[in-house]
Amino acid sequence: MPSAVFTTTQAEAGRAAYERSCGQCHTYSVRGRSGKEDELPPLESLPEPYQKFIGPKKLVPPLVGKNFVDRHGQKTLGELYIFFRGAARSTPAAELKMSDEMLVDITAYLLQKNGARAGGQPLTAQSKVRFDSVANPPAE
Repeated sequence: MPSAVFTTTQAEAGRAAYERSCGQCHTYSVRGRSGKEDELPPLESLPEPYQKFIGPKKLVPPLVGKNFVDRHGQKTLGELYIFFRGAARSTPAAELKMSDEMLVDITAYLLQKNGARAGGQPLTAQSKVRFDSVANPPAE
């Protein structure tokens, strides 16, 4: 079984931060948007910059699952953090000015959602562990 690469505390803090930021577009379920009416939060409830960013097709990719892990599995967890940091700075979520610690916590939460295990060792932005070595994504 893969080793634990983040703490439960980080994942819990990451969940709350995710729902206030990334979750606005990628949905609270982490499964992205496909234009369905039951996606939360409802698209119509989002501020105009988020709606404009999402666009008329109402599609946002998931941050969980086999396809996500296949696409990003070669990255180290530090590189995955950098990927998420770039997204946080280039989307409407940039207005939130998320700290590095908050983004590490969001990364921990997304690792948890992709089947990685929590343990006693905190995740850091410099982690050299490969994403696909700890992920066990849920069925899509």
